[in-house]
Amino acid sequence: MRYFKSISFSKPEQKQIIVCFDGVFPHGGLVDRLKGIISFYQVAKTLDYDFKILFYNPFALDQFLEPNQVNWLIKPEAIRWHPFKDQFIHVVNDFNVNPIELIKQKKANRYFVYANIDYGRTLFPHLNEDELGQQWNTDFTSLFKISDLLNQRLQEINTSNFIAFHTRFTSIMGDFKDTTSLVLPEAAQEQLKYKLLENIKTLSANKTAYIFSDSINFINYVTANSSIKAVEGMPFHMDNFEKNSQIEGHLKTLIDFFMISKSSQVYFLKTEAMYNSSFSKYAAIVGETTFTYVDL
Repeated sequence: MRYFKSISFSKPEQKQIIVCFDGVFPHGGLVDRLKGIISFYQVAKTLDYDFKILFYNPFALDQFLEPNQVNWLIKPEAIRWHPFKDQFIHVVNDFNVNPIELIKQKKANRYFVYANIDYGRTLFPHLNEDELGQQWNTDFTSLFKISDLLNQRLQEINTSNFIAFHTRFTSIMGDFKDTTSLVLPEAAQEQLKYKLLENIKTLSANKTAYIFSDSINFINYVTANSSIKAVEGMPFHMDNFEKNSQIEGHLKTLIDFFMISKSSQVYFLKTEAMYNSSFSKYAAIVGETTFTYVDL
């Protein structure tokens, strides 16, 4: 943490929350990171704190998402650590905390936050599920606009009137290293791929459709055995399980997310053996498109 190297005893004009992605702690994938960002932006708005995002690992966030209505950008070299007025908050995978109460109890001037949970239900207990989604969409739009690089790549793909299918396998297809290590026997993999594709064919009903998945084996199976399309590139997880920092891998994740957001309908397909990802759900929230969870 480079900001430890520069110490300052000056008091900031306004209390501040800085959400950090600096490689010190694992956070999960793209949506987990966005959840933490949005949650503490909502906290900052509620408490009238200045809000910043320190995101330079495993890439610089502003390569893909730039400040929109809020100037959240901050660089490590701009930070001067105050030994008495600055505090760290680590709530990664902590579903039970109330972030506003946590910050109020600590009474610091600046908080360096590590978070990956959507605390919307805690922060806005009076809102229903649809209203929480709209609130998340509003806050996402306030913070972010797509960079020229990401926009250019999205423009190269035909996104006119299509539906999106999303699956998340983690390791069970044997082609993706993740936090889990279970690999299904080959026969079980084939049965699962067939079952999923048959449901995709039924749901797509001859409409233009794209498949999004963390398994390149499943993507290749779908495109080889149907008219379903896929975005080029290898699926990639942002927490770097294979120590691969190629920017194209991270760009593919962002392209998938915003492609899903541009669809007219999103289907997330899951069986008992598969992982319950929220990637496509939040992409649908960003795109204000219909999301359907399909439990097979």
